[in-house]
Amino acid sequence: MNNPALDLITEYNTKALETLTTLGELNAATIESLINKQVALSTNLFETSVASSKELSAVKSPAEAVEISKKLMTTVADSLKGFVTESTENTLQARESLKAVIDESYALNSEYSVKAYDASVETVNASVETVKASVETVKANVESVTAAPAAAPAKKTTKKAAK
Repeated sequence: MNNPALDLITEYNTKALETLTTLGELNAATIESLINKQVALSTNLFETSVASSKELSAVKSPAEAVEISKKLMTTVADSLKGFVTESTENTLQARESLKAVIDESYALNSEYSVKAYDASVETVNASVETVKASVETVKANVESVTAAPAAAPAKKTTKKAAK
């Protein structure tokens, strides 16, 4: 049996699931990217600190120590600035992707709202036609019953007449 309403719901649910899957993948990719950037920043800061510590342990003058510390602070500041810039770019890109998913979802809901309305109108019209046909059948049956000649009532036989 073909059920257009059920087919429409199934089709909509399939497309809605695709949208949710896309959203989940977008979230996962964004989080993964941000975590990778955080790990890279932490690794860079750790390696820079270790290298600076080694350099500081070999200094022979306070001026050298100040120069190494200045270099460390510059490297840390550059690393943080790069992290913030890349993370901001990543987040802005994710926002644009999210906006696209939302726009697609809006279009999907709009499209299927119209389809559901049209299917409902078709169903109501088909039901009205079915009811009209049933009414016509009932009218025809009533007319055939009322147009037929009335059958004569059966005579009662009495006991006296039977003797």
